Amino acid sequence: MKIEFEQPLSFALKVIETDENVPSMRVNLQVVVAQFQNICKYEGTFWIECTIWDSFTKSLHGPYEKAVVLRDISGCFLLAIQEIDKNLTFTWEFTKIDVGVNRQMKIAFTSVIDDEVLSKIRNEFLEFPAWW
Repeated sequence: MKIEFEQPLSFALKVIETDENVPSMRVNLQVVVAQFQNICKYEGTFWIECTIWDSFTKSLHGPYEKAVVLRDISGCFLLAIQEIDKNLTFTWEFTKIDVGVNRQMKIAFTSVIDDEVLSKIRNEFLEFPAWW
């Protein structure tokens, strides 16, 4: 069970564990953002509730005046699609703060996307084989 797309960034999400008690899945995410002469890479794991996943996939048909958002259980991961200033916008964020609040990390990426890119992203999520 995997979701992959290459635009507007390289995104690969793979299910590595499931929990049927609280319907959720632990996923591994790999993201690579290449822009100009820079490359930013992220890899990590987190849990997503199946009800949040369902809500996100149902919302992928639009409208996009309000953000269509997928979040993880702990609130560190965010993927959003929204119309901003008449442009369809894709946003990915990851924020992590350690227990002592001594170390913080935030990665944010935003890109205007067209209907073709939206269609590829939407199809990846809608074709995902939901087990619940």
